[in-house]
Amino acid sequence: MKKLILASAISAAFVGGFAQAEEAAKPDHVISYNVGVTSDYVFRGISQSRNRPAFSGGVDYSHTPTGLYAGTWVSTISWINDSYASADLANRSNTPYEQDFYAGIKGDIGAGFSYDAGAIYYYYPRHKLGKAPDANTTEIYGKLAYGPVYFKVNYAISDAFFFADKAGSYYADAGGDFPVMEGLTLNVHAGYFSFKNGNNAATASAANYTDWKLGVTKDFGNGLSGSIAATGTNADKTVWNFNNTGYLGDTKGIVSLTKTF
Repeated sequence: MKKLILASAISAAFVGGFAQAEEAAKPDHVISYNVGVTSDYVFRGISQSRNRPAFSGGVDYSHTPTGLYAGTWVSTISWINDSYASADLANRSNTPYEQDFYAGIKGDIGAGFSYDAGAIYYYYPRHKLGKAPDANTTEIYGKLAYGPVYFKVNYAISDAFFFADKAGSYYADAGGDFPVMEGLTLNVHAGYFSFKNGNNAATASAANYTDWKLGVTKDFGNGLSGSIAATGTNADKTVWNFNNTGYLGDTKGIVSLTKTF
């Protein structure tokens, strides 16, 4: 934040108070947009773009007085199209992207604590992976943070990403975003994905896994940021290798660039 230095102490006090009031008076309604590119779209440790680059974009709305927000985000993917065996290419999906819709409320609790709660719907248009279970997934989530440290749980109230045919799957993760120096942040994360399958508990259990991420994010200013991270999982190499088209949960490095405006 830039500071204006005035010769008169009285003038400085007056202008300083005015600047603080102006900063506090944020718009009630805020709309922002974002576009991004990454060397690999990794979600909860699993590659969604089959270890290839992905492009994304989104729009967000927030209501400052209440903390209410809503938005949508789209990214290119390939895991659904690549999940079909070569003998079944005639029936393969045409699902080149994923679209997420979300809404919630967030705010400060006090004493350094903050919260975030809402719902998100993951939509995979025209996919042909079956109706039970379905790739499209609805989750509710709750997040509690203390300073840079957070704990969050996402709970599926529908089928969960093709592995679960009933509600009850969940993803729990904890982590932190720690400032290292001006414009540079250390990102640390660990999570656990548990699937619940009503017909075959053994199948769901085999899909369970933990994941981790360690990286840094650099703020270049004017809404532009970049990140470098290492990520990995202990996901079963048979379960997370659809039709032997390649394992999706291996340890890898990721480079991303995002512009918000």
